[in-house]
Amino acid sequence: MRSPSRSRLLALALLALVLLPGCGKAPSEPERSEPARKPNIVVFITDDESWLERSAYGWSHLPTPNFDRVAREGALFTHAYSSAPSCAPARASLLTGHNFWELEQGSFIQAWLPTKFPVVPDLLAAAGYRVGHTGKGWGPGVYPEGGHGPDSAGKPYQDIRLGDPQEAISAVDYTANFEAFLDQTPAEEPFFFWVGLTEPHAPWAQDNYEKLQQRYGVSLDQVSVPGFLPDTPAIRRQRANMLYEVCYADEQLGKVLKMLEERGQLDNTLLIVTGDNGTSFPRSKASLYDWGVHVPLAIRWPSRAPAGRTIEDFVTFGDLGVTALAAGGAPVPPEMTGRSLVATLESDKSGLVDPTRDWVVTGLEWHGEFDPVNLSGRMIRDQRYEYIVRYGSTPALKLDPALRRPDSEYAKLAETANTQTLLQSFPGRPELAPLAAAYAGGAAAEELFDLEKDPWQLHNVADDPAYAEIKTRLQETLRAYQLETGDPRATGSMEIFDQTRQFVQERKHNGYPR
Repeated sequence: MRSPSRSRLLALALLALVLLPGCGKAPSEPERSEPARKPNIVVFITDDESWLERSAYGWSHLPTPNFDRVAREGALFTHAYSSAPSCAPARASLLTGHNFWELEQGSFIQAWLPTKFPVVPDLLAAAGYRVGHTGKGWGPGVYPEGGHGPDSAGKPYQDIRLGDPQEAISAVDYTANFEAFLDQTPAEEPFFFWVGLTEPHAPWAQDNYEKLQQRYGVSLDQVSVPGFLPDTPAIRRQRANMLYEVCYADEQLGKVLKMLEERGQLDNTLLIVTGDNGTSFPRSKASLYDWGVHVPLAIRWPSRAPAGRTIEDFVTFGDLGVTALAAGGAPVPPEMTGRSLVATLESDKSGLVDPTRDWVVTGLEWHGEFDPVNLSGRMIRDQRYEYIVRYGSTPALKLDPALRRPDSEYAKLAETANTQTLLQSFPGRPELAPLAAAYAGGAAAEELFDLEKDPWQLHNVADDPAYAEIKTRLQETLRAYQLETGDPRATGSMEIFDQTRQFVQERKHNGYPR
């Protein structure tokens, strides 16, 4: 056996020295830092709220100080889009990191979300997170074998109820249930929690407009009315009844912020605040117009994301799911088509941070209609233009001359009538004529809007030769993305969609049995 070399003996001596107490490192060696703690992740999601309802966007007079705080201390996104203008497929998109049309039965409200598509909370749990949710998670739908269950957004925390809930307000005490979750979570353990409000989903209490003024100081003349709706006392009251619930939702967000702050958890929390789809008014929810899918989004992550920025990148719900995984250090399944926003959040830039995020695609398959009516379609939107293609027959408003009424009756009817009644009754009034024309001519097989000239999407220019090149460009981009992501509407593999459409129509016909 060979004797150890001189260098070998020296190495052994140095090793022995290192192992002696107090001799582990030279005095000049810097202390090793502890590994960075994983961020907590909170998704705060409202039900039926278009982006402009929040005052941070500069259009609404509604006080939403807590959303505005998240935007001010984080990043405000001006082009955030739900994958679909319908609750269940929108939420499925966020939970799975996919476009809704990739999710088979999960592409439909009132169907189910197949377990073949892993959900973000489960993936984070496997990466060491404690996960939970309160309020509305994925749904509405059913939970058959082979489908995700009521825990798809995390373990349910629903038991704590409000003692005396307001009319049309959920009885679930969101913040008390969140507190119960936090009480069960060790301080050193990272967590994911989904706060799913049912507000401001209709129906709304009919006296909310009075409470909106009494509690939040917003009178009917301060209520903002989008340009595709008649600006009448009745419409203002209806919008005020809804906006009261937006304020209520913002108060719940404030309680979540305060709870995290008091526990010393706020600054290590990635907080995502958004809404699942557009406001519940005509040409909004369940439609592919901008107000159906363009949602509020503010993200606060002080340990990683510089504050005070307004970001114009186009973002979809699939991106939010993948972002949660990337932020939490969980592996992102390669089949997920969402793209992480971590680099965008960590940037110190405003405006269009990622030049590749300059357009978005959304769509819809079904939202409660019966054949032969069919709301299915896809939409592509860039900074200026929006193109919509429809795959089914969607009847437009038929203006019946027999329903017209004399102008002398307008003031009285405007106190009580809804949009359709007003347009049928007074289609020739100067303030209603553009709306009547848009509603009567809408739901075409193709629509194209120049949002710079027509922000309320009242003038379809799809057949205007001046826009032919733009229309072709958007059509080609849409088609390529549909094929890339396996959209059955592009590939022709419609068997699951056709079967699921029949299933959900039968469910509705039977009163949505459990």
